[in-house]
Amino acid sequence: MNYLKDILRITDYESLQPDYPDGTLILSDNQAIIDVCIKRGQPVAAFEHDDISNLKCDFILVDVDDVDDEEFENIYRRCKEIPLDIAKTQRTAIREYSMEDLDSLFELYGKPGVTRFMEPLFEYEEEKEYQENYIKYIYKLYGFGMWLVFDKETGELIGRAGIEVRETCDRENQAELGFCISPDRWKEGLAFEVCSCIIKLAGERYGLTSLIARCDKSNVPSRGLLEKLGFSLVGYEEDGDCRFFREIV
Repeated sequence: MNYLKDILRITDYESLQPDYPDGTLILSDNQAIIDVCIKRGQPVAAFEHDDISNLKCDFILVDVDDVDDEEFENIYRRCKEIPLDIAKTQRTAIREYSMEDLDSLFELYGKPGVTRFMEPLFEYEEEKEYQENYIKYIYKLYGFGMWLVFDKETGELIGRAGIEVRETCDRENQAELGFCISPDRWKEGLAFEVCSCIIKLAGERYGLTSLIARCDKSNVPSRGLLEKLGFSLVGYEEDGDCRFFREIV
């Protein structure tokens, strides 16, 4: 679904209207226009060129004429805090988290066995604050993070998966792969399907050159999955977790 309906390039302050319909993204090289749009909550992106630079805006475009429709759509969604669609696999849809997903996330984590090998969520209000900050800062800073996995046919939340730059990463352009599939969907090959897609995105879309992954040494299914995904066991963390590594070619 596309939320962006219209893109307006406005450089003259007098041409700025007091309001625009939903779905409108303003492009401007005028700091005064940018500042007013930000104050109003109007989605806006700055574009710089030979005559104008050092603009202040969350989204700054250098070669604005080379930006494609998908990138403009993503900028608009970021401005409106609408989660981005990341990818689709044969059976799943992967997208960013939104605050409307909080209750479904707690339902997922409340299923038997989900937190056996990973940390549980915080208490509700603390988790809510954590996710709000995650959306605001992590997605915008890196462009990626932990995402939600939905059944493409039913729309049901069936897992989480993604890549994060964490303190466990010890190389440039490296992130950690994480994944979780609902217990009632285990043994269907969904984790392999989703993670294979994410590994491909890590290199092709996000420019990463390697990934790490960690899991409890007694978590035999996850260890087997990581090996199937091309990871190699390279050591153990201080807490005893297995550390896996793979290059992205």
